[in-house]
Amino acid sequence: MDEKVTGIKNIQIAATTRYPIVSAYEFEFLKTEEVVQRIIEGCTIYFILQRPLMMFNNVVPNGLQIQFDIVDTVNPPLHCMLDLEECKLFKPGESCDIEFQFYKKIRDEMPPLNDVAAFKAQKLDGTFVVWETPQKLLYEALVNGLPLHCEGDVEPYLTYTVHYIGKAFSQSVWDRLTGHEKMQKILTLEPTFATANPNNRAPFEIALLMLDIEGVTEANVFSVFDFAVPAGVKPIEHPLDTEAEIKDYLTCKINLKSPELTSEVEAKLIHLFKPDYNEKKFDSYPNIQKGTRSLGYTSAELIIGKLPAILKTATHTQGIIAS
Repeated sequence: MDEKVTGIKNIQIAATTRYPIVSAYEFEFLKTEEVVQRIIEGCTIYFILQRPLMMFNNVVPNGLQIQFDIVDTVNPPLHCMLDLEECKLFKPGESCDIEFQFYKKIRDEMPPLNDVAAFKAQKLDGTFVVWETPQKLLYEALVNGLPLHCEGDVEPYLTYTVHYIGKAFSQSVWDRLTGHEKMQKILTLEPTFATANPNNRAPFEIALLMLDIEGVTEANVFSVFDFAVPAGVKPIEHPLDTEAEIKDYLTCKINLKSPELTSEVEAKLIHLFKPDYNEKKFDSYPNIQKGTRSLGYTSAELIIGKLPAILKTATHTQGIIAS
């Protein structure tokens, strides 16, 4: 009697950031901006993170150049210089107007400026050019190649504690996070890390990172497939005896808008990180309801791009992925 031929289907999921990590405080303002909404509208996975508050100190503007330190009162400062002409944001000899936003109520009027939350550069006619925070600046430098001149150990400034991982495929991520129960609980219960900063508050340290699922690749392996089955995972075998079965086997079962895709990524990340505020840790992953196994895929691999951050919990650390 002839042996039945079967195959398995695996899947590789590609996800990426679309926008820099932002504090909960900044997100309350940015989520209403149409340009930001357009950038993050496809994001369906979000992390609630925390690190010591970053700010600009010793800020000295000089024409199109800005010298400053990035500080957090916990780690040694980063000594930086940004040349707006080198960044191709202004033409040679062009003048600019730089507005500084402070964490403190009484602003510094003369340089060097301290406790600066962000700066906004615009042309003399008021045309907006760029807005930068320490987090956004480091993201632009690592992901988009912004020519930021920086001296010091940047790694501590890219390290975040992961408190919670969630999904938002049935509504926009900004609506999902408005009045979010876990967000409010974290803001209420978590102490600040940078206790030496008198201007610090929890909404400045609690931050959001959002992921957009941008690609799916199938791997169909038939006849001999043991090598493609992860340890401890039961293969989902597809019969390949008839033309109809082969055609069905070779048909992709998922698309980028499939809720099973978002559920798979969320469960996989929670299973890895086991964040404190996620009550369900998906200990039986990959055996979950409404994940990619429910569509016939044996296993799913997740590839994350443009993640210029170190994400940590007690059980897992995800290193920097700059491209």
